[in-house]
Amino acid sequence: MGMVTGSGVAGGAHELLAEMRHAMGRLNYQGSVVYLKDKQIESFQVFHSVSDGVERERMLATNTPMREVVRNAQKVTCYFPDTHTVATDTRSSRRSILLDVPEELEKLGKLYDFTLGDREVIAQKSAQLVRIDPKDGYRYGRRLWIDESSKLPLKMELIDENNQSVEQVVFTAISLEAQLPPSLLEPSTRIDASWQVKEHEALTADSLQWTLEGVPDGFRMMSYSRLRRSTDGGTIDHILLSDGLASVSVYVDDVKDDFIVGFPGKIGAINSFNRRLDNQLITVIGEVPDKTVRAIANGIRQQSSGNSSP
Repeated sequence: MGMVTGSGVAGGAHELLAEMRHAMGRLNYQGSVVYLKDKQIESFQVFHSVSDGVERERMLATNTPMREVVRNAQKVTCYFPDTHTVATDTRSSRRSILLDVPEELEKLGKLYDFTLGDREVIAQKSAQLVRIDPKDGYRYGRRLWIDESSKLPLKMELIDENNQSVEQVVFTAISLEAQLPPSLLEPSTRIDASWQVKEHEALTADSLQWTLEGVPDGFRMMSYSRLRRSTDGGTIDHILLSDGLASVSVYVDDVKDDFIVGFPGKIGAINSFNRRLDNQLITVIGEVPDKTVRAIANGIRQQSSGNSSP
């Protein structure tokens, strides 16, 4: 079956994505996931449960180094046993830790084209392809294969500006459950006093000290938080931007005397760029093209008076 074209295709793709989001938020399921990125393969076990309207989710890396991520409603906790570090954060929306699910699809139509593609068999299930292609060069495309029965996503590909797949998430097995034992949603990692705890302090938008004039169309501030370093007590500000699908992080830290700024970095689908602004180091990083992180980094300015947000 070839790609579907013609009138109503975007509506059909939008409807399927909305059904996918609904399914991810209300179904109980568990499965095994393979994550391919930067020529590296990682394997995870995934558990998702909904009880009394509260979502709980857990991802456990099954290869080294072992990592674990647990979401309880909007609170996300990441465990890194190899460094004895645990980080907590509160998400501004109920987004899965496995896959960012598009919201406000009609608004996204200004930034992306949505089309239906082929049907394929993934994890022994029939899946419908949804193609999401950017209308400009500031964001990546996506391919989502959605189970025609459960409406859960079975595979995701991130497509870069050269139309190359730079990241894949694939379920190798998935099963729906009437309910999951609570123990499967609890962290298996046990921490003690030797662990370093990093917690983001949420800040209000009107306390933002920076203007974001270089932000490409569609990107908006989703959260503003501050993380205190345990080494010297200094702070790092974190601004999370999103266009509803792609996310970009902006970090503001003190400049280190021996730090070289102005150089881009790329690991797989992730691009980063940093620059010095007075005595601050601005670092922008995200799964977006290099031109996007450069535009955002070069557009940031310290506010001289008043407050504003993008």
